[in-house]
Amino acid sequence: MRIALFGGSFDPPHRGHLAIARAALVRLQLDRVLFAPVGSQPLKRGTHPASFEDRVAMVNLAIADEPHFALSLADSPRPDGKPNYTIDTIALVRKELSPADELFLLLGADSFLSIRKWHRAGDLLLACPVIVASRPGFSLMQALRALPAGITDEGEVSAGDVTARRLLGLGGRTSTLYLLPDIEEEVSATAIRNSLARGAQPDSTIAPQVRDYILRRELYRAEPARVARHTHPAS
Repeated sequence: MRIALFGGSFDPPHRGHLAIARAALVRLQLDRVLFAPVGSQPLKRGTHPASFEDRVAMVNLAIADEPHFALSLADSPRPDGKPNYTIDTIALVRKELSPADELFLLLGADSFLSIRKWHRAGDLLLACPVIVASRPGFSLMQALRALPAGITDEGEVSAGDVTARRLLGLGGRTSTLYLLPDIEEEVSATAIRNSLARGAQPDSTIAPQVRDYILRRELYRAEPARVARHTHPAS
């Protein structure tokens, strides 16, 4: 089987995440995309992040009608409290697969542009083929300029209607970087959280079942409002 690991905060999962996964599924002829919510994430200023358990529940709801998508808990919070590193998650997922399975790492363009800051970035790009979901205005040259030290671009390789480049690392190790065409979904999880924190209702950027979950759990609301509701005396 051809399987892509799609990690992220998914805070909340939205139609942009689903569009990326669908595009990768079709263009790379994948059999399955594994959505892996990350256990630990940095708190973002001015937002009210959801718990890991809530994000897992929302991912499950978001992909419920997608037969080729599945939830992975490989990136769950570590018992020792240390950060989750993608290269370790890849190793965990591999243990669950058969030797005949082919594993890919699926990333959004914005995530890939920061790849140099990732833990063991060079080793990560060589651990498995990487699929980068482009967005309007994102170019191949931007992707190549983001490559970390020790990784060089060895030129284009044949991959149908998907742009693919051969990557070379230290010790002669190689991998492939795939660039999906433009994904026309400009959706920001940060903007969604900020909007909900201001009291707005969830909109069509989120699946209806996820919207219902957010409202039921009162996620992303500004803290004073949540405290006021929960401490109001009974009449």
